[in-house]
Amino acid sequence: MNTSMQAELQSLVQRFAEKPTRTLPAGKAVWIFGAGQFGRDLCVALQRTGHDVAGFVETKPSVTQVLDLPLFNWQQWSLNHCAAPLCVGIFNRSMPLDELESLACQNGAIDVYLPWDFSHVVKQELGWRFWLSDPKRILSQLGALSNAMDRLSDDASKRCLLDIAAFRLGLNTPYASFHHTVNQYFNPLTLDALQGQSIRFVDGGAYNGDTYLELCSLTNVQEAYLFEPDAANFAHLVSRIDRSARRVQCLPLGLADRYGILSFNAGNGEGASISESGTAHIAVAALDTVLAGYTVDFIKLDVEGAELQALHGARQLIQRSRPVLALSLYHCPQDLWELPLALATMCEDYRFYIRQHFFNSFESVLYAVPLQR
Repeated sequence: MNTSMQAELQSLVQRFAEKPTRTLPAGKAVWIFGAGQFGRDLCVALQRTGHDVAGFVETKPSVTQVLDLPLFNWQQWSLNHCAAPLCVGIFNRSMPLDELESLACQNGAIDVYLPWDFSHVVKQELGWRFWLSDPKRILSQLGALSNAMDRLSDDASKRCLLDIAAFRLGLNTPYASFHHTVNQYFNPLTLDALQGQSIRFVDGGAYNGDTYLELCSLTNVQEAYLFEPDAANFAHLVSRIDRSARRVQCLPLGLADRYGILSFNAGNGEGASISESGTAHIAVAALDTVLAGYTVDFIKLDVEGAELQALHGARQLIQRSRPVLALSLYHCPQDLWELPLALATMCEDYRFYIRQHFFNSFESVLYAVPLQR
C-alpha cells in the first residue's frame, strides 16, 4: 500500500470543499466554445434548463450560424463578450481541456466553465457522456476508489487512478494533457506476458478491425473472435479482414452477461453506444455462451459502457483460460472503481495496471496480467 497516495486520495474531499464553487449565473446569457456535436447538444440542454444561450465561438468557423445562433471567431467574440460566461463545449480524447481553457483566456475570456462545472446542471438533458458526471459521485465512492487503488500493482497505476479522480473533480486540470507513451493494448505489460506464443484473441468492440490487424503485425494470431454490433462498423470490419489467411470469426454481436436485445445508438463510428434512447437494436451475448469450452489468451473489451456486464458474462472463460485482459476504463464514471474491484474478484494471482492513452482521461485502460498461465 502506498500510504502517501492513499492520503492524497482521501484529501480530495477537503480539496473539493475548498475549491471555489463554479455555478452558471442566472439571467446571464451564456456562450459556448465549440460548435461540434457536444457543443450543439450542450446548447440544447442549457436552453431546456432555462439558460439563455447567446451563441457559439470557434477558432476557425466555417459557417456564421449554428442552431439559429451566431457563430463568431475569437476576434468577433472578444469585441463585446469577454465578460460573458463561456462554457467549453468540446469534450473528446483529442483536444486537452486545459489547452482549450488557456486558448479561451488568451482570447480575452474571463469566466470560463469546463464540463465538470456545468454537468450537474444539464445531467438529464445532456444524457450519457462517457465519464462525465456530477463530481459528488466520485467523492461518495472514495472508499471503493481506495480499495481499487490497493489492488493496482505499480505506483504508475496508482498515480494514474488518483490523477484521473482529481481531474474529473476539477482539481487537476493540467492532467487533461497527460497520456502515457506506451502503445494502447499491445505494450510490454501485455505482450511480454504472452511470451511470443501464438495467440487466441477476443476483441469485444472490434470496430473496423484496426486492433486485430495491429496485433497481427506484432505477433502470430492463431485464432480470433471479433465482436462488433454496429452494422456499419461490422461491414467495414468484414471487408478488411482476410478470413482465408487466418482462423478468424467476425460476429455481429455485442457482449453482455446474457443473451438479449438492447437499444443502441448506431452510425457514430467509434462513438456507437448502448443507450435506452437508442433508435437501433442489437443482439448481445455472453462470452461464456458463445465460447463455451474454448480457451483464449487475450481479451480486449471496449464495449461502450457494458464492460462490467461483459466481464460477468465471461467469468468461466476467464477462470478457465487465465488470459491477459485489457478493459476500457472511461465509458462510465463508476468504471474507475467498479472494474478493478470486479476483475480482482474473478482473477486470482493477477497483476493489475492502469495506463492512460489519450487526453482528458479518455482511452484509459485497465490491464490484467496473470502471474502464471
